[in-house]
This record gives sequence, structure tokens and C-alpha cells, in this order.
Amino acid sequence: MQDAIRFIPAAELRPAPWKNGGGTTRQIAIFPDDAGPDDFIWRISAADVASDGPFSHWEDIDRILILTEGGPLRLTRTDTGQETLLGTGARLYFAGETPYTAALTAGPAKDFNLMLRRKQAHGCIDMRNGAQQLPLRPGETILHCVQGRFQADLPVRLGGPCTLDTGDTLRITLDYVPFFKLALTPLTPDARLVDTRVNLYP
Repeated sequence: MQDAIRFIPAAELRPAPWKNGGGTTRQIAIFPDDAGPDDFIWRISAADVASDGPFSHWEDIDRILILTEGGPLRLTRTDTGQETLLGTGARLYFAGETPYTAALTAGPAKDFNLMLRRKQAHGCIDMRNGAQQLPLRPGETILHCVQGRFQADLPVRLGGPCTLDTGDTLRITLDYVPFFKLALTPLTPDARLVDTRVNLYP
């Protein structure tokens, strides 16, 4: 792994159809960088949910989904009938083979997805708001601003302060535990971001 700091502006995230054609998604990051939908080890994306419909089928992929705007989203596991009502900021962990359908309860919504190839990568996601000192660790840290504006204070040697507007992403790749914590400062009252951590299995 090579240390890297990458800023990904919202304008670079191009909409693409879902695998099942039922909506649109914007790929934020993928590993390896040249991977496609059938051979990635991990992938991060943000989706616009504009209508009811089934989730795409992803064989051998573990998924974490967090609702970032709108909702609640009613998710029904079609093989068992089990229902989950997902509110803004709530997460769902599930296998990509599990059949789910989604139903909007209050108009369009947005979500954020982490996909992990089973037994090759593991990760977690959290919603962040408010000023805080964010610990970093080896592996990938991907900070995606879903609302408002944040400032992330990196050391000068790593690029210095970085401003994240809605839709912008900061990807930090490290192979060591840094001596500093990343200061996050909201620049607007409504500022929220998704903090994603990903590591490869040995």
C-alpha cells in the first residue's frame, strides 16, 4: 500500500445506471483502481433512489448501506418477508445475494453504499457531524460530505486544510498509525459526512 491523499470533487462523480437498471449511482472509489463491477475487491458509491424496486444481486459481496437523505426507506427481504424501516443515518448490513426490495415512504431518498468482496476486505461506515478529532489508522479512510461543508485539517506535509462541500470526498490511504488526529470542523450548521474505513484481509 502506498500512502496517498486524494481529493475527489463532486463534479467528477458521473451518474451511471444501477446493475439492475432500476436507478442511478455515482461511484466514489474502487479498489483496485482499474477494477470493474465484476472484479473489484471493494467499492464505494452514492445512489439516488427515485422509485420503488428491487436491489441488484451481488454474488460474494457483503454490503453496508446507510440512508443519507430522505426516507424512511422500507426494505423487504423477499425470501422471508422481513421488513426493515431505514431512517436517515441508519445502516443496514447484508449479503449482496439477499433479495431485497425498497419502497419509498416519503418521496425520493439518497443512500451511500460500501461493497466488500467476501473474505478479501472488511470495513465499516459512520455518519459524522459536529466538530471532532478523528482518529486515523492504517488502510483506507474515505470521508464523503453528504450535506453542507466541512474543513478537514491535514498536516501541511499531507496537503494542509481541505474543504469538503456537498458531494466532495477526501480519500486517505495510510500504511501506518499517524501521530495526529484529523480535526473535522463543520462550516455550516447542517454539515454531515460519511466516514468509511476499509482494510484488506491478509
